[in-house]
Amino acid sequence: MTRSPASTPARRAASHCDALLSRRETQVDLGPDFAAFGTRLAGALRACVSAVADDAQVEIASAGTRAIAGSELAGACAPLVATSRHLFGMAGHVLFLALDGRAILEQLDRTFGGTGEIGDPLPPRLPHTADLLARRFEKQVLTAIAGELGGLDFRADDATVADRRAPFTPEAQLTVLTLDVASRGREWRIVLALETAALSSLLPRSASAPQAPASRRKRGIDEAPFADLPLSAGARLVDMDMPLHRLAAIAPGTVLPIMVARSVPLQVGEIVIARGTVGEVDDQVALQITQTFTGQKITERESR
Repeated sequence: MTRSPASTPARRAASHCDALLSRRETQVDLGPDFAAFGTRLAGALRACVSAVADDAQVEIASAGTRAIAGSELAGACAPLVATSRHLFGMAGHVLFLALDGRAILEQLDRTFGGTGEIGDPLPPRLPHTADLLARRFEKQVLTAIAGELGGLDFRADDATVADRRAPFTPEAQLTVLTLDVASRGREWRIVLALETAALSSLLPRSASAPQAPASRRKRGIDEAPFADLPLSAGARLVDMDMPLHRLAAIAPGTVLPIMVARSVPLQVGEIVIARGTVGEVDDQVALQITQTFTGQKITERESR
């Protein structure tokens, strides 16, 4: 006698409450915020680009932002570029920076007494001396970027040459910011790119971003259990560049003159939470806070 298999009762389709579904966080389009940042950055970069190009009449304007795939990034840059990758945020997001290689070579030629006319064809890659000039320029650009982002810290990325040329996967969704530079009758570009999903870590949270509805009062940082949570904070007083021969000659008794930064960052991990000036209180070195992570200046009365 053959038994028929037991029938499996049909599963009931899941039904979700509309009120719960409506609480899902809405994806915020930060493209306009990034474009506004580009306009501010163009103004902030004028002084350093003017110094590098030795041109007081230099003009910089933002060409806006656009969304591209990782495979299209090379087409958004000049044929010859000085590229670099810089890490930011706790997740180690990548910020890609590309400087026009022809502009670097022209400035290098002027540095050595030339006219800046280098002609064609361009070399397949920048020579060592031009690469050194590009690295100096990159530091100035990063300083301006960090200044417009409230002191955001960027970390060096020990990427290979191949990784610098192709910093993202071909299918990565990117947002690209292009700055047009006009100097000495020529136009060239500065290009910034990062994954679109990383914009929220780069830019300050927009005041217009939708907030999740609060179902109950959240505890403040001055209440238990958060108030007594220990955090390790550090203040970086100085960064020094020293030639190798001087480092090799260091011995007990060696005196190294240092210049303490006027604005010392106070950090928790990799995040700068405040800045201040170094002083002395009760025979101890002290840090007087002049700016918090919100970017608001503190008056002398408030900082005491």
